[in-house]
Amino acid sequence: MNSSKTLDAPGTGTKERHPVQRLKNIYKFAVTIYFKFNEHNGFLLAAGIAFFTFLSLFPILILVGIALGYFLESPALREQIIAYVFKSLPSLTDTIRTTIEQAVQDTINKLIAHRPSAGVIALIGLIWSATGLFGGLGVALNAVYEVKETRNIIIQRLIALGVFLLIMLLLLISFGATSVASVFRDQVLNLFFPRQVVTFAWTFLSYAIGFISTLLLFLTVYRFVPNVKLKFKDVWLGTLVAGFASEVVKYGFAVYIHMFASKSYGVVYGSLATIVLLMFWLNISAMLLLIGAEINVAYRKQKMGGVKIFEPRKSSQSHI
Repeated sequence: MNSSKTLDAPGTGTKERHPVQRLKNIYKFAVTIYFKFNEHNGFLLAAGIAFFTFLSLFPILILVGIALGYFLESPALREQIIAYVFKSLPSLTDTIRTTIEQAVQDTINKLIAHRPSAGVIALIGLIWSATGLFGGLGVALNAVYEVKETRNIIIQRLIALGVFLLIMLLLLISFGATSVASVFRDQVLNLFFPRQVVTFAWTFLSYAIGFISTLLLFLTVYRFVPNVKLKFKDVWLGTLVAGFASEVVKYGFAVYIHMFASKSYGVVYGSLATIVLLMFWLNISAMLLLIGAEINVAYRKQKMGGVKIFEPRKSSQSHI
């Protein structure tokens, strides 16, 4: 195959050792991502993901709280973990965040207190609603990889549940790392280092933990959700780009809301401003996730010489 007709991804090939050629390759790679994103109706897919995420957000939080209720004896610790999740939503003002958080906490406490009477049906309903998000993600990512869904609905939901449990584990690890780092800061660093040094180190560590958690989240979704045989080496580039961009957007969006949007959106949308801002942020995050997937596709195709190399996972050949 003529190598001049294949796409050169950043970091590969012999010609791109020259800085100018490297910039040209990066530009061509970015243009390819842009056109493929539009070809796959990325804006429409992102809107769908944002909608499913919004509908699944509170069932997921309630499920997390119920699951934690089985393993944690301390209600205070469970509430701290739920609060930790809410802090990652930059579009919520402090007042709205407190109100919604309290409503979720009350629901969790009631379900835990009436665990036997709540029954299996309510739990199954919550799981079905929560895993609906990953079904929507699967449809969108399959469109990016240009493969059809060959897994039946039960298998899809089981995979979604597995991904949900992995993400919940990542949440616990992130919260645990933050808590341990906080204790280390208070008990050790403050005793031996100036306050300015401790503040800088803590800020850096907080960002690092958040960034690593975001990378692991994207890696999990890219690796397991689409109906494609993939290895971790096939998704690392999109994970890195989407994860970094997501963190930048999250903090930038928080600054934007604090300085501008909280007032202007309130005038236009009134009491619905928080919901509009949350949907806007979810939509941007979904676009970044899809762009990361497009990067993974383009990068792997380049490595394989431009040929189509994506195959659906093995299944029982039951099509939906």
